[in-house]
Amino acid sequence: MSDYDPSATGGDQPWGSPQPPPQPTGGWGAPPGAGTPPPGPPYGSQPPPYGASPGGGQQLPPYSQFGSPQQANWGAPQPGTGQLAEWATRAGGIVIDWLIIFVPAVVIDVLWVATNATFFEVLAYLWGFGMWIWWSVQVGQYGSSPGMRLVGLKCVKRDTGQLLGGGLGFVRGLLNWVAFLLCVIPGLVNFLWPLWDAEHQTLSDKIMGTVVIRVPAEGFSVLPKRAA
Repeated sequence: MSDYDPSATGGDQPWGSPQPPPQPTGGWGAPPGAGTPPPGPPYGSQPPPYGASPGGGQQLPPYSQFGSPQQANWGAPQPGTGQLAEWATRAGGIVIDWLIIFVPAVVIDVLWVATNATFFEVLAYLWGFGMWIWWSVQVGQYGSSPGMRLVGLKCVKRDTGQLLGGGLGFVRGLLNWVAFLLCVIPGLVNFLWPLWDAEHQTLSDKIMGTVVIRVPAEGFSVLPKRAA
């Protein structure tokens, strides 16, 4: 009779069969953490919302702080704020500016014809060109001429809404003059272009990148009352 006990070598397994490795129970010789379930939320609980620390410590910054694709419009130009001016309003401002120049010029011309003095001839040219240059510089430096201030208009850069500056204002006015000096038809086309243009721009506006917008009227003033 043999003294072999099957329970001592794994129960009913036959002699010589491979034995499963012993499972650690957290006792002596067990690796650290063996037998201890990993920490985590209880079964069925909801995960913490974005920005909340699982341990209740320092929270992450909200997603909106970094800017979402829906909120950010990278590289998009900022257009000039304000309602675009209609052609009739722009034409009214131009007529007022021309009357300020034209009426005194007619008086000077009458004196020139009556006296045949060269002084009045030179004065007429100086008055006409000098006032036109002044109006153009005012549009660039302050955004408006006397006629524009009276009807409530302002000229700004299309992409930024900022003023042109006196130098570029002069260039813009020069383009308007060149169109008429080359031929009457190009000047009229430039003058009438806002009638069918989507942004109510003249051709000189498109070249300079400007738009004319509506602002509160300031009343008549030869000198600008404000710079913005």
